[in-house]
Amino acid sequence: MAHSEAFGRSRGGFTSKIHARCDNQEHPLGFVLTGSQVSDYKATNALMKLPVPIPKAILADRGYDSDSFRLDLLVHRISPVISSRKGRSAQQKTDWWR
Repeated sequence: MAHSEAFGRSRGGFTSKIHARCDNQEHPLGFVLTGSQVSDYKATNALMKLPVPIPKAILADRGYDSDSFRLDLLVHRISPVISSRKGRSAQQKTDWWR
């Protein structure tokens, strides 16, 4: 039986998203399923609760760009490496070297 929380309607149809947490060698450490209409950064709490070491930095696409997520990372001494959303009024600096 499918769980309704992991399915949703989007432009692509009735689908799911897989949010993965990986180490710096691109090995998967765990994942979370959400419906396709759910904003990407809403899966971050579940990903951060995985029983794995705390990272020094997090690389994510602009779907994870939110002020609250960035602040939460900084509080935990994790550097965000996330592109700013196109519609963001104040673009955030990204340390691409990291």
